[in-house]
Amino acid sequence: MTRLYGYGWMLTVMVFMSGCTATIGDFQKYEAAPMRDAEFMPTAQEMRDAKTKVLFVRLNNGSSATAQRANLAQTLNTALISALASGGGIELIDRTIDVTLSDEIKLHELNNDSADSEDDIRLASYALKGEISSAVFAVRYVKARVWYDKKGKVHRSPAYYVYTSRVNGILGVYAVPSMRLLKSFDFYGSSSYSKASRYAQRFDAALLQQAGRHAIQDVSRKLQRFFSPKGYVLYKRIYDGDTIYEVTLGSDEGLQTGDDVKIYRKYRFHNPITNVSEVREKVIATGSVSEIIQAHSAWIILKSIQLGYEIRLGDYMKKTYDSWY
Repeated sequence: MTRLYGYGWMLTVMVFMSGCTATIGDFQKYEAAPMRDAEFMPTAQEMRDAKTKVLFVRLNNGSSATAQRANLAQTLNTALISALASGGGIELIDRTIDVTLSDEIKLHELNNDSADSEDDIRLASYALKGEISSAVFAVRYVKARVWYDKKGKVHRSPAYYVYTSRVNGILGVYAVPSMRLLKSFDFYGSSSYSKASRYAQRFDAALLQQAGRHAIQDVSRKLQRFFSPKGYVLYKRIYDGDTIYEVTLGSDEGLQTGDDVKIYRKYRFHNPITNVSEVREKVIATGSVSEIIQAHSAWIILKSIQLGYEIRLGDYMKKTYDSWY
C-alpha cells in the first residue's frame, strides 16, 4: 500500500508493507538476501559504542534561596539520573562537581596518558549541563463562606490555604569535545494542595521536590529521544513478502519486542549557491522490533519504506518515542 505525505514543499511517498506481520515466527523460512553498502559506513568506534555516552554535570541550587532550603538540586539530579538510566541505551558519566567543563574536556583531549575515568570523558558524545532558573513556594488564603441552595438550606465551607510550588530550569546538550550547544530543553513542573487550618504553613520542601520531579519526568522523555542510541543494519532476510533486518542494538540498549524504530540514511548534499557539500540524514523506513531479540542485537520487521529507496548495509536505526517535542 502506498501513501503520500506532504510537508510544505516536500512530498514523501511511503510504501507500507501490506503483508507484514507483528512477529517473525519460523525464522528458518526467511532466506538471506544481499544488500548494497551504504555510502557512509559506520566506523569501528561507532560500532563499539552501542550506548550513548553522556557526560552529566549535576545541577546545583544556584542563587535561589528557596531551592537551597528545599535541597532541590539533589532531588532533580536523582530523578534525572534514574530516568535516563531506566531506558538502557544511555550511559551517564556522572560529574558531582561543576568545574569549567570545556577546559577540562580540552585538557583530557590533549593528554595521551589519561586515566580510565578521563578516557570516559574523551569517549563521551555529549555533555548535559543545566541550571534551576527559579523555585517558587506560594500560599493563598481562601476565606470561609456561607451560601444557600435552592431549597434554602445553608452551607458553610471553612477557610483554607492553597499551597503551590513551581520549578523552572533549563538543560543544555553540548557536543564533546567542542562544547558547542546542540539543543536546549526547558523544564517546568508544579504541584499544589489545599488544607483547612487556622494558621498557614510557612514552607513545604516536599511540595517543591514533588514539583521538581514532575519537571524532570517531562524533560527526561525528551532527552531519552534525543540520546536514543544508534544501531546499524547488518543482515537482511525475506519470506513471503515480509522483510526483516538484523541490527546492532538489543535488550541491553533498551530495545523491547514491539518497539517502533526508524531507519535513517546518510547522504551527501551539495549546496549550489555556496558550492559546499555536507552530510545530511533522513528517515527512509520504519519498522518494529520482533520477538527475536538478544542482549546486543535484534531483528526488525520492516513496516514501511520511502518509495525508490532500499535499506543498505550500514544504514542506522533508532528507537522512536511519542512526539514529545
